[in-house]
Amino acid sequence: MLSATTSNRWHREMFGSCLPWKTLFALSLAVLLADFTEIGAFAGLSECKRATTDDVNESLKKYSECLPDMIAKGEKASINLLAWTLQETLDLLRPAQEQFCKQLTPCPRPVAPKNGGLVCVTIDSTQYCKPMCNKGYDFGFLRRSRLYEVCGNATGFSWTTQLIGGNALAVCNPSEMAISGAKSAYFPSNSSCVHTLAFPEAETEQLNIFLKEIAAQGIDVSSRHQGADCILCGY
Repeated sequence: MLSATTSNRWHREMFGSCLPWKTLFALSLAVLLADFTEIGAFAGLSECKRATTDDVNESLKKYSECLPDMIAKGEKASINLLAWTLQETLDLLRPAQEQFCKQLTPCPRPVAPKNGGLVCVTIDSTQYCKPMCNKGYDFGFLRRSRLYEVCGNATGFSWTTQLIGGNALAVCNPSEMAISGAKSAYFPSNSSCVHTLAFPEAETEQLNIFLKEIAAQGIDVSSRHQGADCILCGY
């Protein structure tokens, strides 16, 4: 097991980095699975029933310091198998994350932009979602004065969007400059959408910023459904 000092240093270095959370998770899980494959220590059914996601997080921390060296020594077949396993794992996690977002019916669930996300709140019978891009990406359309998209009775319960067809509200394209959206429409340079979701304080900060912006436009946010506050990340 890691000492308390080592564990704290890992937390500062890993979570304080600019890497997206899904990258950190994937790399750490790869090391964990590689080691388990070598020693034949995959958890049995009984262990899985007792385990929690916190247990998994603690196990991932254990392998963080030796992560680069273990990956460098990995063989082709082993790494390919791990890549497939990780993709299967992420495919399970993403729908689970979406379940925490209560969707206003009959509005369809909006599609978050890849390389970014949506910050969404519901007020009365209307859902408001603000598209945001990660660092290194910018919107495909100019939307400095178009802070958010709306779905509710006034829109026929369909999303307002600059895109044609479907429920995608924005597109985030690779870009060295972030100039197409409002200043608050970009995740901090040391973070990303998935990183924001990993930390409740960061998630709350983005939601509060959006609520203040909506209130500044004369919308009464006191009647919002707090249980519907949500951030959706694109993949």
